[in-house]
Amino acid sequence: MPILFGPVLSRRLGRSLGIDLVFRKVCSMDCLYCEVGRTTYYTSERKPYISLEKIREALEQAKEIANTYDVLTITGSGEPTLNIHFEEAVHLAKAMIDKPIAVLTNSTLVHERSVREALARVDFVLASLDSAREKSFRLVNRPVAAVKLDLIIEGLSALRQEMEGELWLEVLFVKGLNDTPEDISALKSAIDYIKPHRVQLNTVVRPPAYPMARPLSLEELEAIKQRLSGKAEIISGEKRGAILEKPLTLTELSEWLINYLSRRPADLEELAFVFGEAKDKLLSLLNKLQDEGKVTKVYHEGKVYFRA
Repeated sequence: MPILFGPVLSRRLGRSLGIDLVFRKVCSMDCLYCEVGRTTYYTSERKPYISLEKIREALEQAKEIANTYDVLTITGSGEPTLNIHFEEAVHLAKAMIDKPIAVLTNSTLVHERSVREALARVDFVLASLDSAREKSFRLVNRPVAAVKLDLIIEGLSALRQEMEGELWLEVLFVKGLNDTPEDISALKSAIDYIKPHRVQLNTVVRPPAYPMARPLSLEELEAIKQRLSGKAEIISGEKRGAILEKPLTLTELSEWLINYLSRRPADLEELAFVFGEAKDKLLSLLNKLQDEGKVTKVYHEGKVYFRA
């Protein structure tokens, strides 16, 4: 599978071209809510999961299609900082791509100096901190034993002081697990200590890795927002336009759909908007891909999603 994917519509960044630095579900956590699925390579060990040469080739491709996206996002199907080439990948991206660079991270390696120095150079770091309480943190995020919550919080605080760009803290709430008054109080203290540029509140929107992960209502999120920093916001989608510049053949559309759905489940409405195709055409193709065993249907909160 190619390591460059998209552009996809991001609720936070607009048209985002992603570059994947690890194989599918190489991660230091096994979050209950993960839309990519359950972690299959559970580790905190840094390795060359994707070679530096392959990363360089992908960045060359990204440079050639720079007019199709708003931001290059180092992210993907696992935790990108686990790649031992992460620091060099950031250096190359900054040198080669004349677009803002963002990194999505679960924050588990932000305490390591070399990782933090690389993160400090990008335009946006979107870092997760779903709980500031040890019990809730381990319930929701299910990290490997080596991951320490106090090191994450200290690392995020240090990163904020070193950032050239902006640190956005994302908190994803799972009903009944990290949304108690005690959780919110501890989280507020951590946010006040870290001082991120933004605090973005989220909940389980797409089909999660584990069905026990249930969403909060908008009213519940609003109540939490009122208790947290004045920088807190509830993130929501902002449509920016279809991501494709030209019509695709059925074969090309099938490949794009599989690539897209392998990284995030999506419903028919989203796919129609993203690919600029009629719903009936997409549904027919999705049914064909389902018959071939390449796509599956997932039901979540009364909606039908597709996943590759």
